[in-house]
Amino acid sequence: SGTGGPVDSTLFYTLYLYLKGFKSYEMGYAAAMAWVLLLIIAGLTGVNFLASKYWVFYGDTK
Repeated sequence: SGTGGPVDSTLFYTLYLYLKGFKSYEMGYAAAMAWVLLLIIAGLTGVNFLASKYWVFYGDTK
């Protein structure tokens, strides 16, 4: 259970991060993966925030 399914077919990035950190005890590698994940999420959030002015409207302003 929690290994990624047959031939790692459901091994997502976050599950791989968990397995590296807590099953293989490669905490440094897992920490680096977590920072990369944080940067990706922050980048996508920033893009979404900047692009929201094209589809979010307040009151009568367009």
